[in-house]
Amino acid sequence: MRRSLTPVAALVGALLLVSVCGPADPKPSSQPPVSVAPYSGRPLANDVLLFDSDRTGNFELFAVRADGNDVRQLTSDARFDSWWPRLSPERNRVLFYRTPKGVHDTDFTQTSLWGMYVDGSGLRELRPKNADGWDQQGHAEWSPDGKQLVMFGGSRSNPQIFVTDDIGRAVRQVTERGGTNIDPSFSPDGASIVFVGCPNAICFDKDYEIYVMPSAGGQARRLTTNGLRDHDPYYSPDGSLIAWLEQTDTAGPTGVWNILVMRSDGSDQRRVTNDRHINSKPEWALDGKLIYFHRFEIGGSRWRIFSIRPDGSAMTELEKGAPGNNEFPSH
Repeated sequence: MRRSLTPVAALVGALLLVSVCGPADPKPSSQPPVSVAPYSGRPLANDVLLFDSDRTGNFELFAVRADGNDVRQLTSDARFDSWWPRLSPERNRVLFYRTPKGVHDTDFTQTSLWGMYVDGSGLRELRPKNADGWDQQGHAEWSPDGKQLVMFGGSRSNPQIFVTDDIGRAVRQVTERGGTNIDPSFSPDGASIVFVGCPNAICFDKDYEIYVMPSAGGQARRLTTNGLRDHDPYYSPDGSLIAWLEQTDTAGPTGVWNILVMRSDGSDQRRVTNDRHINSKPEWALDGKLIYFHRFEIGGSRWRIFSIRPDGSAMTELEKGAPGNNEFPSH
């Protein structure tokens, strides 16, 4: 589903499910080295978010204050859709994906991973399309110390979770499981990775569940058992909660999607949003008091960014009346 989910189709694997880690030792990347001058500017203030928008015609990256003011464009290249901005822990670097204009997030075989500084300088391609022989790649996230990245990649039928250094090299496979393994992110202490996987090698949309495993590799533990499609799990800043996205109803052409939270051990699962619209891609505020997300209201015409408290109250649009589609907030 465009601009709301990681659109990896239900995949059929040929192997039995294995819940242990893959190779522990990093492998050198086949990509050439990346060199860029050190950043001499200021990091982004804590009240600034990043997002992407097609308000200029193609998708570009923008910065905005949490009150919806002071919008600033960061990228400008009409050949591409630039999307999925992820702000580094020190708030001076940005990861994002690029695809040819018009492709956006509908085809993860077309994605390339890029990086730059928060003022738009130092732009460089980190992982080109098909880097290291991968058929697809996506969902790159920073480690808490900013020294590593976690992402999914590999074959179309059996993507796995990988950890790299902060420029996409020194590739280490974390999972070696059947079916689909996508949507990873680190715990705040860096010790764990939460991700989406399937209990069996034959993997349909309804089989997508939330798992957690040690970031060094090891046994994957299942946190959800709901027979519903789950995506995009993220720990709260204090590590006590996990927010994620769930298809709570399959009715209609796109279904109904809501944001949920649970304790980090999988208990006390409850909805944060609870309506008939499409609520997607939860992003915790730095202090854990809000969850940012993008939302498409049925009957509407575009994606908009909102914030909400973890208890489901005080839902507020971030940049009310903004043109175009606005999505993938990063704080």
